[in-house]
Amino acid sequence: MPKNGKRIFGFCSKMLSPLVSPSYSNSSSTSEVASESMIDRSLQSTAEIINKWSTESRAYAEVSSIFHQSKEEALRFIRCVNELQKVMHHLTSEKLVFAHRLMKIAMKRLQVEFYRILSVEREPFDVESSPVRVRTAEDCDVRRISSVAMADLRAIADCMISSGHTKECVEIYTTIRKSVVDEGMYRLGIGKFSSQMIRKMNSEAVDFRIKKWLEGASTAITTIFNAERDLCDCVFATAESVKESCFTKICKDGAMLLFAFPEVIVKNQKSQKNLFCSLDMFTVIFENWSRIESIFSFQSTEVIQAQAIASLSVLSESISAVLSDYESSIQNDSSNSLSVDGGIHTLALQSMDCLSLLADYREILYLIFSRWPPPKKSPLLSDSCSSTSNSDDSPVSAVSSYMARIIFILLCKLDSKARLCDDISLSYFFLANNVRFVIWQVQSSKLHYLLGEEWIALHKAKVKQYIDSYERLAWGKVISTLPGNPTAALSTAEVAEVYDNFNSSFKEAYRKQRSSIVTDPKLRFEILTIAKSWLPVYREFYNAHRFPVGEEVESNLFPNQQNPHT
Repeated sequence: MPKNGKRIFGFCSKMLSPLVSPSYSNSSSTSEVASESMIDRSLQSTAEIINKWSTESRAYAEVSSIFHQSKEEALRFIRCVNELQKVMHHLTSEKLVFAHRLMKIAMKRLQVEFYRILSVEREPFDVESSPVRVRTAEDCDVRRISSVAMADLRAIADCMISSGHTKECVEIYTTIRKSVVDEGMYRLGIGKFSSQMIRKMNSEAVDFRIKKWLEGASTAITTIFNAERDLCDCVFATAESVKESCFTKICKDGAMLLFAFPEVIVKNQKSQKNLFCSLDMFTVIFENWSRIESIFSFQSTEVIQAQAIASLSVLSESISAVLSDYESSIQNDSSNSLSVDGGIHTLALQSMDCLSLLADYREILYLIFSRWPPPKKSPLLSDSCSSTSNSDDSPVSAVSSYMARIIFILLCKLDSKARLCDDISLSYFFLANNVRFVIWQVQSSKLHYLLGEEWIALHKAKVKQYIDSYERLAWGKVISTLPGNPTAALSTAEVAEVYDNFNSSFKEAYRKQRSSIVTDPKLRFEILTIAKSWLPVYREFYNAHRFPVGEEVESNLFPNQQNPHT
């Protein structure tokens, strides 16, 4: 193609002039000649613009992009190509050949422009193109720049598609944008992991992969896939089928990898320790479900929604099974270990920590229990759990009943372990200590909302019963050695006997209680108050009946009382 525009026009005029037919009547000829003249002028004008920006022209060597150099010139170029497309329907064969040559030059140029914009502007699209991402002034600038680029891409895409060059447009677009999506997923640490790969990984490697997925999944959905859908919707706004095809080609592989990962993990890593990982993965997908439906709404992306649903289903079933196994593990606990200090038992610590964390997922558990309800409770548990159970079988009631049932089983186990204590008073001390801990865990977590005030009041009353029994058995004998009237006149022998009996019973009680540990400040105060309840009576007796042996007794009173754990 000649480089000089005037030479093109001359050639065009000479080539087109013989096409006017001399056989037409004079009236018809006049009109048609005028029309032919307008077409000639249109072709000449179009040829001037198109050849100016031909990829083989000097202007192309000097300016790499029309859109970067002059927006007005770029839009003029697009208009010329669109006009050329319209005119081509009215051309005779020889003119049509010339027009096709111009269209070929124009499409080559538009392909270059399309590729350049997509290549240069890839980062803003990746991170900030979605309107929901605008938060700061800097973000607004990025969005403005991206919007301009998106408008340019749409103009080029519309022009290429209407000109019959959809294939070239789609190939450039999908190649570049898919590489952006794939790179983004790689940076997030989300890749393809087969069942065989997961089974070969050690637990630390699996935990790391789950951690990366949890960190990156929401970003992949709300930023990468959401931005790609926004971009496709904008660039191919007038071509629905092209929009769907491009988006599917770009995002399908990455989205399928993203949503298949939880299913692969669950099917190949069945363990109670993965319970909270499963809950977290379920939460990510569920909380982003409206976005997932919106982003992957095309018929060709229904398979992506189906994969996400499959993972939710597998996660639900796995979580329900783990919760059932967890209940059984507490019920079947056969450990006989019991510390001599009567402190919080390991089973209580681990169980309540787990249940407190589970309560944070109560909204998710409602959903899971609605599909995978836990087994019906046995008659043995009915009375104990009645304060938290409603008459209906709603998921909310099911979750509350499950929590109450687990704690009831735990308390039954603690009761059986209390019987291992050498002294019955220490059994009640152990129960008061552990049940108070359970209550504290309920009150300080979202278990409070599941179990309710009635449950808390009921178990506080039980703690009070345990403390009363502890007081009676641990310090009752000490108190009983003191006379009812401490100031009554007594013989020296009777006073000595009181001191001997008191000293003996006090030493015995102190020996048993000195190693006890109470971590709850309120319960510690109550225990100390009980232990000192006899002190005023003793002081009154001592002041009324001073005797040297009394000094020995007083020196033994709470030698470690400064220790907060005694």
